[in-house]
Amino acid sequence: MSQQPAQKIYSVLYVYGPDTAAARDEHRPAHREFLLGLGADMVAAGAYVDDPEQALLLVRGTSAEDVRTRLAQDPFAVHGILTEAHIHEWSCAIGTAAAALRGEQS
Repeated sequence: MSQQPAQKIYSVLYVYGPDTAAARDEHRPAHREFLLGLGADMVAAGAYVDDPEQALLLVRGTSAEDVRTRLAQDPFAVHGILTEAHIHEWSCAIGTAAAALRGEQS
């Protein structure tokens, strides 16, 4: 029986292109449906309140490339709304939800 690779958590910084507010509004329902479709791999996501031109996603994956490949199907990516997607493996070390995010029992 083959074992699946361990799921790591990746932080993803989405940067939206200039003058994309109308396109984001148009494609937001499909974007949210896509993210919800990632199931348990979608840890959390949301736009920055003080900088709506960016958003933070926490996504589980086997590698940064795995996350990048899956997020390339996001309607915001498909419709050219994103100018950048910075993806980094994230170490959830401290905090009230840290153990749960790492998949550990408390």
